[in-house]
Amino acid sequence: MKRIYLIASIVLITVLGFSQNIEEIDPQLTNKTWVDSETRTINGYQVTRIDGTDYGNSRNASSGMITSVAYKKEGIGGELEFYITRYEQSLANLKWFMIIIRDEDDKDKIFEQKLDYQAPEMPDGNYFWNYTSIKLPNNIHPPFYVYIRDRNMEMLYSTKFLIEE
Repeated sequence: MKRIYLIASIVLITVLGFSQNIEEIDPQLTNKTWVDSETRTINGYQVTRIDGTDYGNSRNASSGMITSVAYKKEGIGGELEFYITRYEQSLANLKWFMIIIRDEDDKDKIFEQKLDYQAPEMPDGNYFWNYTSIKLPNNIHPPFYVYIRDRNMEMLYSTKFLIEE
């Protein structure tokens, strides 16, 4: 009997430990595709999609191909949250994406980072998804522009957002 209690305790501690490490993703990042000029309030900041790649018939859908960002204040600095969905598992790997941040006038580049390999999560429906948060230097504060470069796309950038307070 003591052995059963010991095993149950270990399982409970393990499950609670893993559940605390799971990062909750804001539904504003995941709930539907964006349209140009759409603004959402995420983490208390205004995020406006300026323009971006049209992924076909998923525009304005409640689910589908999503490219989404948000800013989150963390101490004296901040983090950029990045969420995507794609039809193919290989296209949802973060290694294909680059983040570029430009100043409030959209003139000077103030940050750039190619994302590292991160395999996508199993699909929820027909789409593979991926999420990461990127620590930003302390000198980056809204307003600023975020360019999401999908290196699988042929254009110079795929999606552009403006983040404001």
